[in-house]
Order: sequence, then structure tokens, then C-alpha cells
Amino acid sequence: MTISRFVLLLTFILSASAHVQSVQAQNAPGPLGVTTHFSQGWPISLIERAQSIGVGSIRDSLHWPDIEKSPGVYDFSSKKTQHVTSACAADMTVLLGLEPRNPLYDNKLTAHSPNAQSAFANFVKAIADRYSGCVIAIEVGNEINGRGGMTGPAATARAASHTALLKAVYQRVKPGHPGIAILGGSTNAIGTGFLKSLFAAGALDYMDGVAIHPYRKEPEAVDWEIGRLNDALLAAGKIRPIWVTEFSRDFERPTDAAPFFLKMLSLMQGAGVRHNYWYALIDQSWFPTMGLLTLKGEEKPGSRAFAYAANHLAPLGNAIRVDHGDPTLFHFRFGPSTHILWGSRRTIIAGPNARFRNAEGALIPTVLELSDMPIIVDGIANIQFGRAEILADSEYGFASGPLSWFAISKTGAIVPLVPIDWKWTSYLGSKTVPQMIVNPAGIGPAGQYSALVRYTADRSVNAIASFCLNPVGKFGDGVTVEIKQNGKPLWSGSVGILSGKRTSHVAVALKSGDNVDLVINPNANAGGDRMAYRFRISLSAADATDC
Repeated sequence: MTISRFVLLLTFILSASAHVQSVQAQNAPGPLGVTTHFSQGWPISLIERAQSIGVGSIRDSLHWPDIEKSPGVYDFSSKKTQHVTSACAADMTVLLGLEPRNPLYDNKLTAHSPNAQSAFANFVKAIADRYSGCVIAIEVGNEINGRGGMTGPAATARAASHTALLKAVYQRVKPGHPGIAILGGSTNAIGTGFLKSLFAAGALDYMDGVAIHPYRKEPEAVDWEIGRLNDALLAAGKIRPIWVTEFSRDFERPTDAAPFFLKMLSLMQGAGVRHNYWYALIDQSWFPTMGLLTLKGEEKPGSRAFAYAANHLAPLGNAIRVDHGDPTLFHFRFGPSTHILWGSRRTIIAGPNARFRNAEGALIPTVLELSDMPIIVDGIANIQFGRAEILADSEYGFASGPLSWFAISKTGAIVPLVPIDWKWTSYLGSKTVPQMIVNPAGIGPAGQYSALVRYTADRSVNAIASFCLNPVGKFGDGVTVEIKQNGKPLWSGSVGILSGKRTSHVAVALKSGDNVDLVINPNANAGGDRMAYRFRISLSAADATDC
């Protein structure tokens, strides 16, 4: 072997080793993070406040036009970059979401020409050089599946343009900085169908992780959607870590944030997500309820939940879901003796040494039954559960047995609804009835087709079938609702804008293999008749559903 070949081989081995270490580091659990907007003028004093509630990483930005005002000249003066410097000094890591737009290139449209994309890649390289070891990831673009996420020619060929931009950044940055993660995708919602178009264009060759923003009304089924994305990655032959770089929602009450946070964190980590960033650190005038803290930096229930998770759950590693064979039971384990629990009503037996806490981490009296409200149980390795009082629930068990979803024509032809991925939230639907979109948050008829949710009994049992429907549209002539057992009507009534929310339940004596159907029929016009819904089979009327 010649010396030159030996040097070449050694270089390859060291490069491969560095790449493996980089991938392993990016798959390792990250600290709990939060999105901030210091680049938009937030006071730097909030860095210390974030640190006090356990924030280990921030997601912010550096505006390309502020840093590069002359081609190839970068101004990292303290006024423009103080938030990054301060976070690094506080031993936080930083994820930077960067918009690839600069008046110097492509008329301030999303960088699409080779020259503009190369310039953006050089900008990212300058950041990596300056903040090596502190900036752990670059999220290229923001919510690029949305209307404003890409502009100009790039918006007319999103997959090809985003892939070309990722390639320019990856090839410029990674040789010198193998440990920094280049994140592609950056979708509003999860958008698995949109992400599939990126994968088909070759984007996975130039990204270390897939960034998503899984905004939603309720946490349940986010793991189902993440599972769809993981399946798409597997089908593409290139597994990449999923980074949740924004998650939250608007809250009617501040106390709603803590259980939402704890459920989302458990479900996402249980589905394999290793990096999670809440949106946002503080309330904002345009998002007045989503902050962990108030505008003045005052504590809220969400901040207490975050602090408990950061200080007590995160050190135990990621949540692992314990499978009890029941989709309505949510049981996650952190470490050997800490559990997160919620779900359909059933008794809990945890033992005398168990400590019970609410979603904010505060100690509470012993809990004897599960409910929709998540609890933390620690100090005990194993928990026993009593009989499930709810046999099936469309919100807790979306897209899973013993429930199934169909469209049914006026002639009685049944069309199974199957998972469909598109640019937004994945749903149950059919190419036969393309207008029908069913997800955990909504259902409704489409054209001349009714929507049907079916429970199939696995044993003989006396039960209660219940539903809740609440119109979400502002127009429409309503729907006619039926509960049927093996095709025989048991209950019928109308739901619409005038009636508002409606609940009802009926007793059903079931044998193994019997079907109980919730059927939502169109009236004269199916338009505008989408409903928030929940369908449940329980052992008693005490567990009849609401929504």
C-alpha cells in the first residue's frame, strides 16, 4: 500500500467514524427545548428566566439579511446575535431556523438559483464556524408546505427546490461540522404526504433529521401520525430522526396547557421522537395563550409542567409506551419507576410506596381510577389495572380496532376508509369518496355518502353505545344520525347548527361478532356539515361520552 493510499484510507475511516458518531449524537435524546423570538426583539433577560424552568435548548433564528448585507461579508455583531451568544453562555444548545431569503439574491424570494443557494449555504457555514458546539441544528426554511413557506419559483417546484437547497447546505457544512444536524421538511402539521414528495426527490440524502410542527386540538393520535411518517421513512430506505421543533395549541384556560404538554411529550417520545420544542416561551399578542410564561415572564401551569418534565423526567431518558393491548389505556414509563397514565376509566393499584402527581408535578392524593386527566406515578416499578369500563373510544383508539371507519352509499355499498397522507394532517379516506376526510377531530358525510364508525364485539356483553356530535361549520342543513346494531336502527335523530351539540346513548346486548354502527347521513346537502365527534362503547351509562 502506498503512503498516499494509506492516507486516503485513513481519511476515509476517520470521516466515516465521525459520521457514525454524528448520527448517534443526533439520535440521542435532546434536552427539552422551547421556541423563542429573541431575533424579533424579545428581551435577553428571558434567557435567564428560561433557564430557571429547565429549558435546555432554544429554537430561534438569525436573519440572513441582517448578517449578510454585502455578498460574502458576515456581520455577527452582538446586537444581532446576542441571543445566541447568551444562550451558549448559559450552557443551552441552540437550534436555528433559517429563512433562505435575502435581498442580495433572487430578489428576496426563497433561494432557488444555484448562486443564491450557494450563498445561503455559505451563510450557514459561517454560523457553524462561529457557534460550533453550541448550535446543534439548522432547520432550513419554516413550514414550507404552507402558502408563505416558499416564495417565487421555489414555490412552484417545492420538492426539487428544497432538495437542491438542502444539498447545497449539506455539502458545504457537513465536512467541517459533522455534528451539526441539517433539518429538512419543516412542515406545518406533520404533512407526511408532502414529506414523501421530498423523499422521492432525494432530500433524505442531504438531511440529518425531519422537522415537523404537529399542531392539533388533542394529543391523542399524534403517535399514529408519527408512525405514518416513520413508515414513509422506512419505505424510502433512509431512516432519519424526527425533530418536533414546534408543538402547542391555543388554550381556553391556562390550566389546560399542563395536561396537553405532558400527553404530547409522552406520545411523541413513545413514537420515537428525541427532540421536542414547545411553542413558545412567552405569550405573544398574536398567540396570547400558548406561552409557558406570561408576557412579563410570570409562571403559568404550562411552565410548571415543563419544569417538572425537564428536571425529573428528562434525566430518566425518553418515554416508553407500555402496551397493554388496549388503545384506550395510555401508560408510559420513564426509567424504572416513573409512570405517566391516562385513558378510559379503570381502577389503579400502585402500592403504598407510590407517589401521585398532577401534570404540573405537584403531589396529589392517591388516585384510584384513571381518567382523561394525565397523572404521574413514581416510586413504584409496576402498576396493576382493573377492568376497563370503556371497550372502545373513537378519540383514544382512532384508526385502530375494535373500531373501523367506512363511507356508505345510499344503496348500502360500504367503502372502507384507509389512511391517506397529504400535505397536512393524515386522515382516513378513500379515492372512491375523495371529499370524505375523517380524523380524530372531525367527521361528516360527503356527497351522497354517509360516514360510518363501527364497533365489532369480540365477546358477548351488555353495553352502552354513546355518541357526541357538535357542528363545526357555520352553514349546512345538518345531518341525520343513527345508531344501528347489525343493521337494525336503535336510535335516530338530527344534529345541525340549530340543535348545536348533541349527545345520546342506547343499551345494546351484544354477541361476539355483532356490529354497532354510528351512521351520519347527509340531508339534502352534505356541504358544511362537518362535526366534532366521539363514539364510545362502554359497560355503563356512567361512561357515556361527551365532546
